[in-house]
Amino acid sequence: MSTLICSFDGLHDNRVLRYCADFEAHTLHMDTQSETGEKVSVRFTGLLAHWFENVVQDNILFGMDEITVHGFFEQYKDLLGGTISYGFPACCSIEELRKRMEREHIRVFVIDSSLGLCGFVLAQEVELQCP
Repeated sequence: MSTLICSFDGLHDNRVLRYCADFEAHTLHMDTQSETGEKVSVRFTGLLAHWFENVVQDNILFGMDEITVHGFFEQYKDLLGGTISYGFPACCSIEELRKRMEREHIRVFVIDSSLGLCGFVLAQEVELQCP
């Protein structure tokens, strides 16, 4: 059974210029730039949590996929097992997190890297904008 819902074209090999999480507004905004100079902004709304690792000065994205909630719990079970009792990404148990994600229609966006930044974003919506 595939856990992939969809892939977001237009981010492959884009360099991350900046990202900012606004916890009060429940948003995360990421500005990227392609090799040809085209800027693509990624805006997540209804942000529940995000987890990035390997963040360096010159982060280059491989891509971004939306996966199923079930796939998220399978793929990140080791991480969640070590962090859920500390309140990350939210709640106090895996089952409570699963129920909250279902109740609030939280989607899972996995960011893969060619260099540097990778991880996931848990949010209700995502929008890609090319100014």
